[in-house]
Amino acid sequence: MNAEYLHAHKRGDAEHTHAVTGRAQRWLWIALSLTLGFSAVELIAGLWASSLALISDAGHMVTDAAALGLALLAQFIAKRPPSAKHSFGFGRAEALAAFVNCMVMLGLVIWIIIEAISRFQDPHPVAGLTVTIVAAIGLCVNLLVAWSLSRDKKSVNTRAALIHVMGDLLGSIAALVSGVVIQLSGWMQIDPLLSIFVSLLILKSTLSILKESYHFLMEGVPLHIDYVKVGHDLMAIDGVVTVHDLHVWEMSPGHPALIGHVEVKQMKQWPRILEKVSAMLRETYGIDHITLQPEEAGKQELEPIPVHVEKARHTALLSKEHHGHTDYVACSSPAGTHRMAYHTWGDPHNPSVLYCVHGLSRRGSDFRVMAEALCDRHYVVCPDIVGRGDSDYLANPMFYAIPQYVSDMASLSSKLGVEKVNWFGTSMGGLIGMVYAAMPGNSVRRLLLNDVGPRIEAAALIRLASYVGKPFSYVNRHIALEKLNSICAPFGKHTDSEWELLNGPMLVQKNEQWILHYDPAIAVPFASVTPAIAKAGELAMWQSLQKIKCPILIVRGADSDLLSRETVTEMCTLNLKASSIEIPNTGHAPSFIKAEQIDIARQFFL
Repeated sequence: MNAEYLHAHKRGDAEHTHAVTGRAQRWLWIALSLTLGFSAVELIAGLWASSLALISDAGHMVTDAAALGLALLAQFIAKRPPSAKHSFGFGRAEALAAFVNCMVMLGLVIWIIIEAISRFQDPHPVAGLTVTIVAAIGLCVNLLVAWSLSRDKKSVNTRAALIHVMGDLLGSIAALVSGVVIQLSGWMQIDPLLSIFVSLLILKSTLSILKESYHFLMEGVPLHIDYVKVGHDLMAIDGVVTVHDLHVWEMSPGHPALIGHVEVKQMKQWPRILEKVSAMLRETYGIDHITLQPEEAGKQELEPIPVHVEKARHTALLSKEHHGHTDYVACSSPAGTHRMAYHTWGDPHNPSVLYCVHGLSRRGSDFRVMAEALCDRHYVVCPDIVGRGDSDYLANPMFYAIPQYVSDMASLSSKLGVEKVNWFGTSMGGLIGMVYAAMPGNSVRRLLLNDVGPRIEAAALIRLASYVGKPFSYVNRHIALEKLNSICAPFGKHTDSEWELLNGPMLVQKNEQWILHYDPAIAVPFASVTPAIAKAGELAMWQSLQKIKCPILIVRGADSDLLSRETVTEMCTLNLKASSIEIPNTGHAPSFIKAEQIDIARQFFL
């Protein structure tokens, strides 16, 4: 799959592309050739005639050549298609080039003014006739260059380059006047005086472009859009109660975008409201890239579905054992065969199947409480991924990787005869689910990603590396449990009984020592990942996300160090089937042992 397909917009999506197209580069090449060629002529003539006006104009033309070269490079970069690293494309390269050009221009203006002041105090003799002839030729060249650049009026980058050229045009006029005055009167101060005048004119235009490019790079609200009025117009639409977390910016020049949260009276009205909102924003403000998250007024933020899990029932679930039924499926790897254990709750004949797949150093027991709560509607299956829990260990630890885990889950589906499956994946279990759901002919009906995405933040990798596969052995079970609880603190605040349910099964006794349930060798492939491998893996996960056709719910712990808000936004932008929920006061991988969290899954898998 290429990047162009990854970022293509379907029917009903934004009408623009993320690549800058249709900008003719021929005129920039012509302007560059003329400007660079004549700057050499003007510099030689200026030195021979001792004219500051000519020398400054020659220097100005050299900077113009650099500006035009930068403009060409920026347009080339801007035409590159989006990628997994730059999902919005490279349109900002043009604004960046404009900003750099303006900064260079400011430096040149300062130098000319300083040099002009010096020449007022110490006038230099100037060859008036030479200045007049060269300036007249330069004026013609600059007129031709300015005309060629003026044919592209949309690009702020090209307009910034045009400012340079207009400065040259004024410089040539000033040099021409200077030459004529010197010839007629011999007044040498006219040369630095006109140089200062031109510099001030150039400064005014430069500051204008500098302000515009800076505003764009800082993701400011487009200058032609009234941010407050956008909010009022949104709230004026029938069915909308209020709007919050509203952001408006330009992804590339001329392509405004909007994201925000919209509270509505009733969720069933949202399709109609969204249609009206999209039409209003497109027709009134020219905004066609719109990402809005609906919320039902009066409900818990980001959770439009009411809670159905009774507190009494949840308390009862916490007070008893939940082992479910344990079975095994035969799997294979390049190193040989192995068994994967899985634990089940509910009716095995129920066509509604729910897979709950755990994280890197966890096991299927993580989902005991949720499985018991949901087994009235689903046949809940919680595997111990190979190398964990009751599953076998692999002879070659390098096969502890996503492809092997996906293969094992496919073997499980084959054994169970699963036609359609709901998938709850925590951390690593979510990555397995993304790849599984992206395969042709997959059986995934709905996919819940619990605090994981294609991009894993560096801080989380460092944290995981600090304990995964590291020595863990205690004589006292209570001390071992407390140590493990501290490692798992990002899961959120839990009672002692909840921690026992979560982490008690993680501890096994061996040789009178309490150790962790998994093969320490699972850290071997984890530790062998190079930056290049990590980048390739991330790109593959973004491609998998793009291929998924089923609804996706991304659950993020508000304090997560593994899944950033920016990554969640990119995921929802890349795959319009995705929505997100954020759980407060929780770090990486909410435990889903609490009633309100369990109900998020209950409602999503209806």
